[in-house]
Amino acid sequence: MWEVTDLEAQRLIAINGDLITDATLEHYKTLAPIYYEMACDYCNATLEITESAMLIFVAKAIQFYTQKAGLTARSMGSVSYSYATDLPSSVLKSLKPFKKLRW
Repeated sequence: MWEVTDLEAQRLIAINGDLITDATLEHYKTLAPIYYEMACDYCNATLEITESAMLIFVAKAIQFYTQKAGLTARSMGSVSYSYATDLPSSVLKSLKPFKKLRW
């Protein structure tokens, strides 16, 4: 499992253009290993943490799931919300060169 350092978390925060605070630093340090493993599963391979495409994926995945984006439907009577939980293709695009086929 990837132990995220403060410097790595600051790089991820800088990619997204967020402000570096103690709360965002801890948020990114907690979520980065989860999305790193998601990237490795998507690519069917273990990726190098230093790959810029992997860092971009992790930063954008954190940004996507942190925002209140993804709301696809909402109704008023008996309150119902629907969200898109899949990452958009624009976020996954950075991992395509690393994806290995599984037969």
